[in-house]
Amino acid sequence: MPNVPSIFVLTALAALIAVGGFLVVNRVIKPIDLEEHQGFLDAMLNIVGTLVSILLGLLVAAALAQYQSLEQSVDLEAASVAQIFRLTAGLPDDIQKRIRHLCIEYCDLVINDEWPAMAHGRVSEKVFLTSAQIVAEVARFHPSNDGESNIHSALITAVQQVGDARRQRILSLNSPWIRHLMPMLLICASIVLTFAYLYVRKGAILHGVLICFVAVALGGNLGLVFLLSSPFSGDWKIQPRGFELNRQMLQRFQTVPEFQKILGPLND
Repeated sequence: MPNVPSIFVLTALAALIAVGGFLVVNRVIKPIDLEEHQGFLDAMLNIVGTLVSILLGLLVAAALAQYQSLEQSVDLEAASVAQIFRLTAGLPDDIQKRIRHLCIEYCDLVINDEWPAMAHGRVSEKVFLTSAQIVAEVARFHPSNDGESNIHSALITAVQQVGDARRQRILSLNSPWIRHLMPMLLICASIVLTFAYLYVRKGAILHGVLICFVAVALGGNLGLVFLLSSPFSGDWKIQPRGFELNRQMLQRFQTVPEFQKILGPLND
């Protein structure tokens, strides 16, 4: 049986909870005289609905912006590792081989060790040690001419980009904003549904269907915020495609003679 996307599960759950609450309210609470109170209810529902819709819209937009920023950061990290690898073509053979080996190891560890760990809110110490070794190799290198000096400067920039990008995705694992805001979002959604329950008419089936639609809209927005705020787990998790591309490219460098002539052999 194929897995059902989480967003559908969340919206369906919201609809079931709303319909269950409607059935309970419909049995327990007596119908309100709409002719007497509808003007007041309409005004209050408009105010509450507007505030909740603005809040949800802003939060969905903020969560989407953060998600896209992390995607770009992951791509930048992978591109910077590939840039470090390419720039070593102008370095002496010994340091060239060491840095290239570390770049390949970094990509492998990010894919196979750190990405599965991030799904559980953890990071990989192996990736940290490998990145520290790359930094140490670049920092200890002393250029002997102007060409090596320019390459060394570019390497330092690329190493800094790798560190900054990795730091950004690690910090996103411990972001507390969703835990702080989700209770308030649930309270706001409950208030909107409560107002919807008060509009009791004789057509209970139609009323229940309309409440179900409201719950689906609220549950869908809450689900979007929840999924987008968990960028490395769940159905919409960011994939290490840039690092996978790096690995494929480096494997080609190992086997294609034309690349070895340009960049030199990878193996010792």
